[in-house]
Amino acid sequence: MSEAPAAPPAASADGAPDAGPALLLRPPEPRAGWRLLPARVVAMCAVELQKLRHDRTELYTRAVQPALWLLITGKAFAAGVKSLIQAVVVIVIAALLGVALSWNPLKLLGVALAVVLASAFFSCLSMTIAGIVLSRDRLMGFGQAITMPLFFGSNALYPVSVMPGWLQAVSKVNPLSYEVDALRGLLLGTPAHPGLDFGVLAVAAALGIAAASSLLGRLAR
Repeated sequence: MSEAPAAPPAASADGAPDAGPALLLRPPEPRAGWRLLPARVVAMCAVELQKLRHDRTELYTRAVQPALWLLITGKAFAAGVKSLIQAVVVIVIAALLGVALSWNPLKLLGVALAVVLASAFFSCLSMTIAGIVLSRDRLMGFGQAITMPLFFGSNALYPVSVMPGWLQAVSKVNPLSYEVDALRGLLLGTPAHPGLDFGVLAVAAALGIAAASSLLGRLAR
């Protein structure tokens, strides 16, 4: 018995024989320019989501980071509120002793802002040191070793003009000097640089919060 004749290859719409499986090996046609960018964006998003699906550590880390910033920020400005209460007591005592102070409401708000920003910086500085040394005894020692030079290296006791050159350089990078300058200008009317003072205090507070936040994990362990 003879075998049945093989079926002829199917013809395509234009009359050419169908290539069959060879069509599957043909590379896709390039997309138009306006369709290329959205396709790449979607592909990149799909790749990143696949990474999060297999390793969720990054997702958890990013979820915790805002909470850490809020807790550090919260502690820093809680210290600012405490310092603000102390500042009110000092101002009241100074007024009772007859010290001529400015009672302009806007200037008093500026005093409050300067105190809060400076206190936030020094509070975060303390937390940063604690995150590095991880010991209460060491914290007290390092804290005194840093706080006292910052105090004597500022313009709180002596004018910057009478300081030696190296101490003037320290005073210019010391946030306490800018707090003292702002408070004197607001309360006593002495020459000051409010824009520079508050700008330095704001940057110092932000850097302090960032440094303390990066070490909060060490404090929690």
